[in-house]
Amino acid sequence: MLAAASALLLVVVGCTRSTNETETGGGDAVGSPTAAAPATAGAGDFGTEKGICGPGSARTATGRGVTASSITIGTMGDPGSTVTPGLGQEFFDVADAFAAWCNKAGGINGRKIVVKRHDAKLTDVAARTLDACQTDFMLVGGGNVLDAPGVRPRIDCKLGAVPAYGVSPQSLNAPLQLRAAPNTANRYPVAGFLAMARMFPDAMNAIGISGSSLADIRPQGLRLQEALTQLGYKVTDYQEPPALVTNWRPYVEELKGKGVQGYEAIGVQDLTPVVTAMNDVGLNLKYMIIENQLYDPKTIAGAKSTKFPPTWLVMDHLPFELAAQSPVTQEAVDLVHATVPNAKLTAFTALALSSWVLWAKSATACGDTLTVDCVLAKAGTQTAWTAGGLYPKIDLRPGEQEVSHCYLLMKVTPTGFVYDKTATAPNQGFFNCSDNNVVTLANPFTT
Repeated sequence: MLAAASALLLVVVGCTRSTNETETGGGDAVGSPTAAAPATAGAGDFGTEKGICGPGSARTATGRGVTASSITIGTMGDPGSTVTPGLGQEFFDVADAFAAWCNKAGGINGRKIVVKRHDAKLTDVAARTLDACQTDFMLVGGGNVLDAPGVRPRIDCKLGAVPAYGVSPQSLNAPLQLRAAPNTANRYPVAGFLAMARMFPDAMNAIGISGSSLADIRPQGLRLQEALTQLGYKVTDYQEPPALVTNWRPYVEELKGKGVQGYEAIGVQDLTPVVTAMNDVGLNLKYMIIENQLYDPKTIAGAKSTKFPPTWLVMDHLPFELAAQSPVTQEAVDLVHATVPNAKLTAFTALALSSWVLWAKSATACGDTLTVDCVLAKAGTQTAWTAGGLYPKIDLRPGEQEVSHCYLLMKVTPTGFVYDKTATAPNQGFFNCSDNNVVTLANPFTT
């Protein structure tokens, strides 16, 4: 997702459900309200994607996790983490909801989807991947913040994946997978800062970045710093705080001392303590940029409890706040809430849905002979993937994958995220789409 799939490394802290491994049975570019889904969708249709689930005559047990009547799919997440409780719960919610929706429509050529949840709790990625190697056909619609340890076990057991996101260079560059939201190490999205340059040109020579000292996440801050420098902007303060900061005041005092006027916090889990410290020291930013990992009710709760600087969220998919204007977005809301009524709707939700829709379409196209190679090959033929209309077009063909060039901006307010048309300057539906929105890095900082 942009810096999202790279910054989704970070943390979305949310509500928790049971974190035990369980089993559950059970087009055109987007932007305008008319470009997504028809008023009534058929069973197994999602937005512009038709018949991705349905009955059929599949009869063959083709390998691990695939019988004549079922397909066992694993989903990775970290909701049992004691550091960030609920992290990635959306992946499990979407897996349960999509399986129930697809099975109701007839499954995958008649085979029912069985979901296994694998909760890595941040630090048990390798162990949970080994568990998946014993039972699962593929991993779909999930991800882990500290994902590098899972790469080798997954490749060794030939466990294919259509993940929601990846973080570490090892994960991003690993074989036997295909992402519905590609993220490449040498390309970095800068649409948010381009918008700020239009609105606050005098503030672009005093930018502050909060990166992270965590090895898997550290390259993201360095990549952002290089991207902004290539654009001719000046990063006057770059920080790498630890994963958990108990006192933000020293970091914020440094920002103030260096005259920072624009700011992005890549390694921040919760903006509230950061902004509280800004208010305490009298740091008055012209703007603050946040990425998809902070598209979360926690951010709005923070904006209610303390005064935020002017803050914009950069997104590469249709926000759920626009469901009334976008039929496919309303479909997404209804699909998830039909099975998990209290599920949070975040960037993780959209990423997971895109992954499941892509997997289901590809698996259905494989017919009775369902193999990992077939699914990945079918998924890799998509030249204009939109997840039924949730995302702008993206090319998923191997060798052609790039970070999305289309973005929109949401203003953070105490009452919610609000689409900001002026800041976005849309030229394609709700989105601003341009090759200039992504910078090619000379040094992608992959290690």
